Amino acid sequence: MAEKDFAIVCDSSCDLPVSFFEKAKVECVTLSAGAGGEQGLVSEFAALYRSLAARGYARVASVHSAACFSPALEAARTAAASCEDAVVEVIDSGSGSCATGMLIDRIARHRYFDLPFEDSVEATRSLAAHVRLLVVPTASARLGKRRSQRSKLAVLARATASLRVRISGERGLYLLSRGEITQLARATELIELTSRLAHAMSAVSAGEGPVVYALTETGDARALRAAEKPLNTNEFESRCLGTVRASAYVESLIGSGAVAVAFAPAASYDSKADSPLLNHSAPKNEGEIS
Repeated sequence: MAEKDFAIVCDSSCDLPVSFFEKAKVECVTLSAGAGGEQGLVSEFAALYRSLAARGYARVASVHSAACFSPALEAARTAAASCEDAVVEVIDSGSGSCATGMLIDRIARHRYFDLPFEDSVEATRSLAAHVRLLVVPTASARLGKRRSQRSKLAVLARATASLRVRISGERGLYLLSRGEITQLARATELIELTSRLAHAMSAVSAGEGPVVYALTETGDARALRAAEKPLNTNEFESRCLGTVRASAYVESLIGSGAVAVAFAPAASYDSKADSPLLNHSAPKNEGEIS
């Protein structure tokens, strides 16, 4: 069988919709809500890689959210190491949700415009160093509990903070970048946290230039408006790629009523195919993504 262009694999922690996967010809493994381990995922990825090889794909780019966000990354790495039928390059987004989706958007366009496999992988890994995800989860969400615990004092501080959260109803603003989760702020009012989210993006833009961003919502219109309002500003130059609905897995992680904004410097994100797939417009020709 003749070798085809490389295949792209991801998982549902990227929060891209099914319509994207269909148009971009990306294989997506669905994570169950509350998924917390690799059991079963290794076999699923291994079977998918073998299936793609049998269909003529000798090279596979497998793009996944950071290990602190999704169990798929380590499962994909284990499956790739045992795959003898194809060359599988596993790409760690270092982030999650639509930040991972932004990487998948780009590598799909690299493939469409015939960028070689090795160059596409390198460009996607380079972008991974620049994407960030800002998240305001619900007060009881699992995401806020996934920060590293480096000492007994840290454990005690986290336990105290957890008690304060339950009493006061405080929520946090978290940054997920380069595989680490960092708490940036706490407040009882959602709009205060989303305002700080916009300020954080402004600070990055001041040093790295105009940004592109995408939002993830969980079906709470009030929370989405609270995130959109401070982003409608002249404080920094930005371009919105669109809004996606959190997958069942991501909603189980950040909570119903959470919001997230993924962003990256436009200079790092844009390519000759600078019209984002998140707009979901219909293809002009068969196989074309626009």
